[in-house]
Amino acid sequence: MTKRWVNMPVNIDSTIISIVIGVVMLLGGFATIRSESSSQFDHNFALLLLIAGVASLGFGLGLIDSSQLHNLIP
Repeated sequence: MTKRWVNMPVNIDSTIISIVIGVVMLLGGFATIRSESSSQFDHNFALLLLIAGVASLGFGLGLIDSSQLHNLIP
């Protein structure tokens, strides 16, 4: 007998989405830095990806409180 996965409820919230986006950004950044055929622009963009990936993981894991970000803007 086969199981039907169609009727299973999937609870995907913003936490899971931000964790997945952070992991994909980190993988892309590390892959670009490790690539032998990447230019200096690619390396600089990969560093931005790494920073954004760490920030996204911080939001997803609850290490960064997004409710206090409005205090950073003068």
